[in-house]
Amino acid sequence: MSVDDCFGLTGLLLLRLLLRLRLSHRDLRNATASNTTRHDMPADLRDGGSDDPTNTNGASSFSSSSSSPDWSTYLGTSKPRLPAPIRSLFPLELIPGMISLLAGKPNADTYPFASINLELKPGPDGTTPAPLRIEGKDLEDALQYGATAGLPRLNKWLVDFQSHVHRRHVDAQKWQVTLGVGSQDLLSKSFEMLLDPDVDSILVEEPAYAGILPCLHACRANVVSIASDDQGVDPQALEEALANFPKDKPKPKCLYTTPTGANPSGTTASEQRKRDILAICRRHSVLILEDDPYYFLDFSKLGEDPVTRYRPLSYFALDGESASPGLVLRYDSFSKVLSGGMRLGYLTAHPTFVKGIDLITGVANLSTSGAAQCIALAILEHWGVEGFLQHADRVATFYRDRRDRFEAAARRVLGRGPAVAEWITPTAGMFLWLKLKLPEDEQDSFSIISNEAKDAGVLAVPGGAFMPMRGKESCYVRTSFSLVPENDFEEGFERLRRVIEGVWKRKGLSVPA
Repeated sequence: MSVDDCFGLTGLLLLRLLLRLRLSHRDLRNATASNTTRHDMPADLRDGGSDDPTNTNGASSFSSSSSSPDWSTYLGTSKPRLPAPIRSLFPLELIPGMISLLAGKPNADTYPFASINLELKPGPDGTTPAPLRIEGKDLEDALQYGATAGLPRLNKWLVDFQSHVHRRHVDAQKWQVTLGVGSQDLLSKSFEMLLDPDVDSILVEEPAYAGILPCLHACRANVVSIASDDQGVDPQALEEALANFPKDKPKPKCLYTTPTGANPSGTTASEQRKRDILAICRRHSVLILEDDPYYFLDFSKLGEDPVTRYRPLSYFALDGESASPGLVLRYDSFSKVLSGGMRLGYLTAHPTFVKGIDLITGVANLSTSGAAQCIALAILEHWGVEGFLQHADRVATFYRDRRDRFEAAARRVLGRGPAVAEWITPTAGMFLWLKLKLPEDEQDSFSIISNEAKDAGVLAVPGGAFMPMRGKESCYVRTSFSLVPENDFEEGFERLRRVIEGVWKRKGLSVPA
């Protein structure tokens, strides 16, 4: 492609952008008014321009035909975002022979860093890997303002990795990857991208990861709780919620779920459960936000070859079996397998959603930390996919062994007669979700855990913190086995038991058998 061709193409894109900007805020709001279809949006706001059938409740609708759904109809319109005016021109700097006067980037000669040296822990065979050294252009690129979607080499590594793990053919027209400051950052931006305040609804499994609830509250989204069982989201509850949704409101746009080692419940969805949930969501044109930070902390099949062993199919993998994939936005994190403090997560989704997130990132925080990215990239390129999977299984084995000892202590203390709690054994993750045996007139654990347990010298998280509906009571408590010293397992549970027994004693009763 010639330079003139590049400028011609860029000019057309910028012209299209300017035409879009002429749409007023009112035009955008009217496009998603109640009892209208989101396909009534002006044609130049659609990326795909598909002829998908509409839904009388206002949510996008599509079938599994060869016609590709218009995913742009899921995007919120109350906060139209403009591209970052300078960053959007950066790709032109790659044109051969181009002299760029546009960027206010600091000169790398002024950076005080000569290199970053990494020394990895010894491997399972006891040998210490050679130190990794980041220097030269790799270091310069990492320390400079970077691409919104992440360092290109890291982004490419992750695309290939997702293709391998989730059995999806690399196809940039169907799915892409972008990086964020942890998956929490990407989730928060997704809610902003998808949900119009006071208009849109989101389905959320109950209990749910507490970190998303303030985000949804800030978005003023209508949160609809969906009951869960020992495999996560209950298909019957999901179907009933969608089938009986008020006809005068747009149907929910998306379902939020953590399918592996859920925080806080520890539940893991089977492949059949995922297929059932995916089928319901496809039938009702509901996106699935697959928040899966514990995917590599799955305890099943540990001990088999980490590289060749079976790993559960994700929603993203199952969505790839459809003739019209794109329903699933998948959120992964390095926090549980590399480092929480690096704050690196990545979203894998249809380009419409990836570009939507990048628009927000480009004006909010420009990009994810280049230093954190270059450290992760050096390790991942050193390991390769096989080495990463081997490391992930070692991490999962570590947590499985801690779970075994933690749960054994819980059985000895909380489970001895009469038992004061019950739970489901987690098959992934870091949590034991305890249902406390409390008097009928005192079924909320909040005050008991926040006050009495604290005074007794033991901390846990009251179940109410994980209820999507604010103020809902819960007799559950989340405990974590990831970090607490093992010699404190039993004493921690003894203190919790005494607190529960104290609640019954306060009422002049004994814990029933």
